[in-house]
Amino acid sequence: MNITEYFSQLNKTSQEIFNTTMTDTINLGKTHSISSFMVEFSECLFEIEEKKMLRTVAIQLETATLNLSLGLYRQAFSSLRLAFEMGLGLIYFSINKLEHNEWLNGDNDIKWAKLINEDDGVLSKRFSKAFFYEFEEIINEYNGKAKKVYREMSEYVHGNSDTWQQSGLSLKYNEELKNKYFELFKEVSEILLFVLNCRYLKSFNEEKVDSISEFLLEDLGHIAAIRNFLNGVKE
Repeated sequence: MNITEYFSQLNKTSQEIFNTTMTDTINLGKTHSISSFMVEFSECLFEIEEKKMLRTVAIQLETATLNLSLGLYRQAFSSLRLAFEMGLGLIYFSINKLEHNEWLNGDNDIKWAKLINEDDGVLSKRFSKAFFYEFEEIINEYNGKAKKVYREMSEYVHGNSDTWQQSGLSLKYNEELKNKYFELFKEVSEILLFVLNCRYLKSFNEEKVDSISEFLLEDLGHIAAIRNFLNGVKE
């Protein structure tokens, strides 16, 4: 088999995985809806570089799901983790402009430990007190969720032994990994939406809040502080 035939066979296998994955329209539709909402949310932001960064997060989420659809499960988890880091990094940089500019210039990195620092990270009580004090009682819970989901995705990025047993070394459809991806995507997107709203929601005018309220009530309506705030704006 020559090299063209070899890669053509890989492509054929990947397309077969794609066709099987496409039957899960509910989960695929949900992931696309979240990514699209991130773009819509970015339109509400004031600072141009923050807009760009959130749009990049949305694109990375779509890239992760595309990898999944083609049977590239490890790459899907890696892309999902990158989107998660960038999403929390956006929030961190929004209040640390010196480090943001250094990052834009290639002189600084997004550091996970800073993002989830319990004293002054973007999922700390100090942060919620500054931007959305009603989240203070639950923000530690989201900090714990963030650490857990990041650790799970990192197992695939770092190539932990048991992840090779799950995915194997051949290109083939894996129902278990597909379901695991959608489970992690749901957790990642909820945490990102939570922290985005913690940081920005109270800074939006009524028109902007109204433009995103329907989606927020559907996805974060289980959080009493979100329901109360949105209903208060409508009143």
